[in-house]
Amino acid sequence: MSTTLPQAIPGAETRAERGILTQWPSIAATGIGCWIGRCFETAPEWRVLGIRWAYGPPAMALGPLGALIYLLIKVRGRRYVLTNTRIKVQSALGDQLIGDTPLESIGEIAMAVRAGQDFYKAADLVLVDEAGEELLRLEGVANPATFRQNILKARDARVQVESSLALIEARGDDD
Repeated sequence: MSTTLPQAIPGAETRAERGILTQWPSIAATGIGCWIGRCFETAPEWRVLGIRWAYGPPAMALGPLGALIYLLIKVRGRRYVLTNTRIKVQSALGDQLIGDTPLESIGEIAMAVRAGQDFYKAADLVLVDEAGEELLRLEGVANPATFRQNILKARDARVQVESSLALIEARGDDD
């Protein structure tokens, strides 16, 4: 007869690291990308037959440069991987770890918008601990509010799971 207790939720594994979401930075993560964004933000608003042409000439001039930066980011850049235990910064190709921080050490996530990033609807996410020390900076995150919420929800879930596991283990010690 087996003495192993069944899992509370079948298939739910609390100890193994599982990927939740991968976010690629936009070209707003680079200095040249921010410069292009500033060019578009300051472009005059021209209208021809009621159609806005503000981005026409700058886009034709800067489009190839933006496309090259985008390609370089996808090949030689980095990506941000949210798991059920931590947030990782990995190389774009392969699994080389560049940096990481455990979810339970994150106190708050600030959004820092650098000049030129607003055009791309991007920002840097700054993960800080309870003492206000910077743990990790995720540069040029597109739609940063959504990714920030995903990280915070994963952190809250991780803290609750750890609390529950500690309670379960404490019960097991009483037997």
